[in-house]
Amino acid sequence: MTSRLTNYSMKRTLRFVGSVILLLGGTFFMAMVLVRAFTIRDIIVDAPGMTIELDKQKFGKNLLFLPTENLRKELLSAYPLLSDVTFERKFPGTLMVHLTKRSAYVFLQSNGNNYELDERGLVLGSVDSTAGKTNLFFNIGILPAGSTVADGRVIAALSFLRAMENPSLIVRIEPRDSHSIQAKLGNTNIFLPQTGDLRAKADTLQIIMEGFRMKGTLPTVIDLRFDKPVITN
Repeated sequence: MTSRLTNYSMKRTLRFVGSVILLLGGTFFMAMVLVRAFTIRDIIVDAPGMTIELDKQKFGKNLLFLPTENLRKELLSAYPLLSDVTFERKFPGTLMVHLTKRSAYVFLQSNGNNYELDERGLVLGSVDSTAGKTNLFFNIGILPAGSTVADGRVIAALSFLRAMENPSLIVRIEPRDSHSIQAKLGNTNIFLPQTGDLRAKADTLQIIMEGFRMKGTLPTVIDLRFDKPVITN
């Protein structure tokens, strides 16, 4: 009786061990199939208007286990000109990397060159045409793409534009004298301090302009350099 029980227990144990081995073997086989089937063979970089070389070794070897969020953060940190990075898997083995360039907020004309800047003063590159956006005129030297403008007048002008509900109404901003800058809105000249955060000045201007629009006329000069605005019709 004891012998029969022992044989029965051994058979059950062997069956269990065999099942585990088959399960592990099958799992390993499927894993190998998945790894081989979805190995990254091609990486295509879609970067309109940019020339960027990516280190393709950082993308790993398998489409299924691609750490997209970490890769996105790393690329945005490494390339400040980018506003977004997205990944598109094309099975079985192609990865599309879509790179989106930051949009131009204003154009800056400096020493005979035209540059596009984002809203914080990051230089996005040089351009030929400066139509369709506010033009800043400040001679601050040659500006390499990827650098950030440090000139206080440009920084002040950008803070002013960011606070405007419709910044495109401001056609140009340029130096007026050694202490102030001048913005042009239609036929109205707006005098501003040349440094500092000009958001409050923009708020004041919009209140003034709303009042004049109700009257149907606009002033020729709005001087916002002082505590109280000075208006000349």
